[in-house]
Amino acid sequence: MICSSLVRLVQDCLTDDLLNPGYASGQHCYLASETLYHLLGGKEAGLKPMNIKHEGAQHWFLIASDGTIIDATADQFETAVPYTSARGRGFMTKEPSRRAQYLMEKLYNDRTKIQSG
Repeated sequence: MICSSLVRLVQDCLTDDLLNPGYASGQHCYLASETLYHLLGGKEAGLKPMNIKHEGAQHWFLIASDGTIIDATADQFETAVPYTSARGRGFMTKEPSRRAQYLMEKLYNDRTKIQSG
């Protein structure tokens, strides 16, 4: 179920133009998690959005039903994320947000990357 090449593709597409106003460069965790959630099958695939405050900021990632952590932006932190202290939380929208849709379009427009991943 987990496609590490898809996670890498999402990471490669996280650019500052995708940030909400007021967010520092590199703070894409919500968007990356939301996008991966929808691309990997969401709740039906056993994925759950998780949230934790770490190093002074809210951090989002996914956990699969088998306990696998999917965190495309963990490298933004200086210390390891304490995943076991996180809480399950839903995203703001049931369908992909406009930013998630835009990121998905960015991924699909580069068919060469997806086909070779």
